[in-house]
Order: sequence, then C-alpha cells, then structure tokens
Amino acid sequence: MSILAEANKRFVAEINNLMGKEVVVGLSNGDEYRGVLHAVDSQLNIILINVTTKNGLKFSKSILLSNYIIYINSIEKELDLRGFAKYAEKYFPGMVRYVEESNIVMIGDKVRVSEIGIEGSGPLAERVRQIYEEYMKKRQE
Repeated sequence: MSILAEANKRFVAEINNLMGKEVVVGLSNGDEYRGVLHAVDSQLNIILINVTTKNGLKFSKSILLSNYIIYINSIEKELDLRGFAKYAEKYFPGMVRYVEESNIVMIGDKVRVSEIGIEGSGPLAERVRQIYEEYMKKRQE
C-alpha cells in the first residue's frame, strides 16, 4: 500500500471516529459551530446536530459545506490507551505492547488497538474487541 493510500485510509478512519462525538467547526467567515457530528459525505460536507454557534444561536441540525470549513476540532478528551494495555495484559500475558509515541496497543503481531478502533481479524481480534468494550464500559462507571 502506498504512503498516500495509507494516509487517506487513516484520514477516513479519523473522520469516522468523530461520528457521534461533539466537535467545533470553524468556518471561513469566522463563525464557529459546536455540535455532534452526525454525517459526512465524500466531499466532506457535514451535518451537525444539537448545534450552538459562538453567538449563542441554537439549531437542531446544521448542514455545513466543505468549501467553507476551515477546521473540525474534537472536544472530547483523547483516550490514553496505556490503561487498556495494562488491562489487556491480564488476558494476554506477555503479548501486549504499548507504543507511547503513537498511543497504540499491539497484541501479538496481529491486532492493533488505537483511538480509531481495533485493526485485525480472526479469533484474537474478536477477543480483543470484547475486552476493549468491557474496559470502556468499566471506565464510564
């Protein structure tokens, strides 16, 4: 896979990771819209729901065209996967490696866990997915 193809794949994964999360969108005219990212099309036009503008206006839904969007910032705190690595070590002793510079967890050589999700397939990846969901549920309690 080429570097550009890999970068594009990661970009799409990052956008997908923002779906359903609260974001701030800056527009070329200086306006800002804060809301939950509800939909994105192939041109990066977006739909936000439960929207508040920096002027205090509220909308149930806003459609923002990509040619006016300057930035999209995630409001939610970044997930530090160090805790998940420690949790996963109980289930996969000696197989878990946390890579700090990229905030990813490698389990064996086949499964990668990052903020965008779990990459890999097969029984190991399915088990990691179950353990990750369990970990996330415990974090929210």
